[in-house]
Amino acid sequence: MKAVVKLGHSLIGERIELEKIRRFALLLRKRISEGDKFVVVVGGGAVARAYINASRILGGTESFADDIGIAFTRINCMLLISALGEYVYPKPATSLEELRQALHLYSIVTIGGLTPGHSTDAVAALSAETISADIFIKMIETGGIYDKDPQTHEDAKLLSEVGYEQLLQLILENKNTKAGEYKPLDLVALEILRRSKIKTVIVGSKLEDLEAVLRGEEVGTKVKWNDAT
Repeated sequence: MKAVVKLGHSLIGERIELEKIRRFALLLRKRISEGDKFVVVVGGGAVARAYINASRILGGTESFADDIGIAFTRINCMLLISALGEYVYPKPATSLEELRQALHLYSIVTIGGLTPGHSTDAVAALSAETISADIFIKMIETGGIYDKDPQTHEDAKLLSEVGYEQLLQLILENKNTKAGEYKPLDLVALEILRRSKIKTVIVGSKLEDLEAVLRGEEVGTKVKWNDAT
């Protein structure tokens, strides 16, 4: 199985959680011993956002802010690479072509931001399309996709499945959210995953959730691209 795992706050938060990173590395090592391959897409995290905001305050352009964010995603990739040893491509991939070639040689490849203006969700979706991934997994703090923003609605319900049209509406309703707020999936990523019909699951930030979905268990929210999926 080839899987793309998108990490955000689930692993890279306001501080470095060494034990969680070690456990994540052990989980991937266990899976690759069974023949799986992984692309791990890493966001910038809270520290990146702090630097980006500081750059804006100091007069930096939005393009320059994007460059700062991309740099932090690659630093976070390097942190994961430190824990994965000989199983991982020894540097973050900086293009989709490099990603594809690296995955032929290694069982795990990391990648962060690529292009200013594109989120790491979009990078993750493009990565999944590039390698013809069997599954795309995004880990978020809320544990899945809700019928409305769970941070502002106490009656929000976790969805076990969500169709394309419903998810599109949820994304559009939350398109102006700031970093750190509820964002089930980036709009660009949604369209890429839809056109490729890649199996997509949004799960919680606990490593147990990731392990469960890799075992084929029904956890989090499955995205249905049509009635047949």
